Amino acid sequence: MPEKTWNIEKNLKNNRWYLNISEALPIKNYPTLDSLKAKAEKIGINKLFILTDELLERNIEKANMIPGEEFSFPIVIQPTFDVRIIISPDKTKASLYIRKASDKNTSIDLKLISGVINNSRLKHLNHEKIKMAINSFRTSEAMELSDLVIAEGTPPSRGKDRKLTPIVEWLETEHAQALKNRVTAPVENSRTNTEKNSLTPQNASKLALVEKGKILFEFKATKPGTKGIDVFGKEIPGLPGNDPTLELVSNITLGSEGLRADCSGLLYSEITEDKVKAGIVPFRDASATIVIEKNNMAVTLILEREEGPGLPLSLDLATEALKEKEVKGAINTDLIKQAISRVKETGKKAEIIVLRGDPPVLPNGIQIVMLTEPSLLNTPPVVLAGDRILSIKRVPQGSDGHDVFGNILLASSAEQVAEPTHDDSIARETTDGQTFFTARVSGELIINYNKYSISNTKNITIDIDEKFGDISFPGNLLITGNITSGRSVKAGEKLTVTGSAGAALAYAEDSVAIDGGIKGAGRGTVWAKREIHIGFAENARILAGQTIHIDKFCFQCTVKTNHQLIMKKNPGVLLGGNIRATKGVEVIELGSAKTIRTSISFGQNYLVSDKIEVSERELEKIKDVIIKVDAEMEKTSPTSPRIHELRRKKLELLKRNEKLTVRVFSLKEQFETHYLSHIRVEKTVYPGVILESHGRYYEVRKPMHHVIFIFDQSSGQIVCSPIPSTIPNQE
Repeated sequence: MPEKTWNIEKNLKNNRWYLNISEALPIKNYPTLDSLKAKAEKIGINKLFILTDELLERNIEKANMIPGEEFSFPIVIQPTFDVRIIISPDKTKASLYIRKASDKNTSIDLKLISGVINNSRLKHLNHEKIKMAINSFRTSEAMELSDLVIAEGTPPSRGKDRKLTPIVEWLETEHAQALKNRVTAPVENSRTNTEKNSLTPQNASKLALVEKGKILFEFKATKPGTKGIDVFGKEIPGLPGNDPTLELVSNITLGSEGLRADCSGLLYSEITEDKVKAGIVPFRDASATIVIEKNNMAVTLILEREEGPGLPLSLDLATEALKEKEVKGAINTDLIKQAISRVKETGKKAEIIVLRGDPPVLPNGIQIVMLTEPSLLNTPPVVLAGDRILSIKRVPQGSDGHDVFGNILLASSAEQVAEPTHDDSIARETTDGQTFFTARVSGELIINYNKYSISNTKNITIDIDEKFGDISFPGNLLITGNITSGRSVKAGEKLTVTGSAGAALAYAEDSVAIDGGIKGAGRGTVWAKREIHIGFAENARILAGQTIHIDKFCFQCTVKTNHQLIMKKNPGVLLGGNIRATKGVEVIELGSAKTIRTSISFGQNYLVSDKIEVSERELEKIKDVIIKVDAEMEKTSPTSPRIHELRRKKLELLKRNEKLTVRVFSLKEQFETHYLSHIRVEKTVYPGVILESHGRYYEVRKPMHHVIFIFDQSSGQIVCSPIPSTIPNQE
C-alpha cells in the first residue's frame, strides 16, 4: 500500500517540479507554505525558480477544499523563455512581462523582446528607459520581470451623477392613506421574514396609481465626463455619471429610459438625494362602464376584473353603474352574472348589451324581437340547434315604442322595417300569428344585410395560447395554428387543427384531426367520441370511441379506443406506454431494440372496464362512509333525535351499495365478452412488448418480423403467427 503523504517530484517530460498530495492523506498533514518552501530548499530547487508565495498559497488552498483527494500542482515557473505585453482592460496601461529560460545559455532573447515591443503599436514609448530596465533584469538573478509599465494613456472621467426624476402624479395624503389601508394586509401576508424591513406601501412616503408599461422615473440627461486616450493613441469616450442607488422591491424594471412599470397598480416609493426605493402592488378596482348608443335604443355594459386587492367585480357594481345612468327597463341580470363569471375566469373584459328599447312600429308594420342573447366576446352570438333566434309579428294598428330611458316614441315617428330573410341553416315557423326563426344547426349567428344565417364552422387563424384563452364551440372548429400548453379546445362536432398541440386538451363530440401532433408532457389529451387522426403523439393521452389513426409515431402514450389503433404510414412506430384497443392494433413497427416496455390490451370493451373502475371506487367510498356512520351511531344515545338521521343515512348507503354491487357484477360479465381483434405488425416487434387479453399475457422475448397476434378462444391463450394473405377466422 503506498504511503499517505505529500512529496515534491520532478516531471522529466516538461522538466518541472510538482507537489503531489496522496489520496486519503489527513488534512492535518497537508503542507503549509513554509513546509513546502523548506522541502524545496532541502531538495536543492533554486529559490529563484519557485513560484510566488501568492500562487503557492492559492494552490494549497484549493487542495484543502477537497481533503482526501489526490492533488498535484507545479511549484516552479515554466522553464522556457516567455515575453508578452499585458494591456489593462480599459487600455490605459501596457506592461511588459519577461520570463527567463532555465538554460543559462538561452535564458533571454533580446531580439524577440525588441520585436514584440516594436510590433505592439503602442504610442509614446520611452525606449531608453525600457532598454535600461531590460538590461538590468538580464544581468540580475531574477527569473521574472513583471509589471514593467512601458506605456500609459489617460483614463476618461465620469460626468455628473445621473438623477432619476419621477414623472407620475403622486396621490394626495387622504387618498393615499385610504389605499394604504387596503393594500397593506395582502402585501404583508405575502412577504417573507427577510423582506419585513424593506419598503412597503405602509411605510412609503409617496404613492401613485400607474399603468403597465409606463415610465415612472426618467433619467435626467447629463453630459459625459472628459475623453481619455488609450495606449494606442485612440480616443476613449467620456463616461456617463453614476446611476443613483436603487432598491426595486417588485414589478419595476430598470431600462435605458428609466424605471418602467411591469404591471398596473399602486406605486409606492421613497426618494432621497442619492437613492430611489420603489415597488408596485398589482392593484386595480373592478369597473363596470355603461355605454348608451346614440339613438338611446341599447345599453352596453363593459366589465373589467379587479387586480390584486382592488374592489372586486360584482353584480352590485354593475347595477349601481346602471342606476347612475337612470335607464329604465328589464335588465338582463342573468346575462350580467354570466359575463362576470367569465371575466373573473379569463381576466378579459366583456362587452354585453343588457337593455334594449322597443322601437315604434308603423301601422301594418312588423315588430322584430331578438330572442338570442348577445355574445360575451364581441363576436357573433353562438346558438344551438333548436334555439329560437327572433320573432316577427305584424302590428295592424302600429304601436308606440320607448327608448332605454323610458321616453315614448310615437308610432308616427317609426321607420319602415323590412322583414328579414334567412338561408337553409334556419327554419321558419308560424304560431298564433307570430313567426319564429329557429336554428337548424349549431354555430355562429351571422347577420348580413338583414339576411340571417348560421355558420356551422368557426375558423380561427391564430395560436390558441394564454393570451387567446380557452375556446368551446358547438359546431365544427378549424384552427389554423397551434394549441399551446395549458389550453382547452372543445368542439361540438369536428375539431381540425393544422398545427400541433402541447400539454393541452383537444376534445370533439364527433372527431379530432391534428395535422401535426401532440407533445403532451404527461398531461396533454386528445379525446373524441368518434375518430381521431393525428400526425404523432408523445407522452399524451389519446381517447376515442372509434378508430385512432396516428401517422408517424406514438411514444409513451396512454391510448384507449373502442375500435382499432392504426399506424400504417411510414415509419408507423408504436413505442412505450399503455394501449387499450378493443379491436386491436395495426402498426409497422412495435417496440424498440432498446427494450422499452410497451403494454397492449385487446379483445375486450375497455369502456366497460372504465365503468367498473368508477363503480368500484364509489363502493369503496360508500364503505368508508358506512364505517364512519357506524362509529357515530355507537357514540349517539338511542333516544337522541340524531340517531334516526344516522339510521336513515345508513339505510340509503346500504341500498346504494347493493345496487352498485349488482352493477359491477353485470359489468364484469359484459367485460368478459370477446371481440374479434388482432395485433398486426408489418415489420418488426421487439422484446419489451407485453400483450394482454382476458387476463392472459404474451411477452415478446426476441425480435419477430411480419407477424400477427390473436387471442385463441379455444386454448384461452394469445398466439403469434406469420401474417397470412388473409386474416384467419378467430371464431
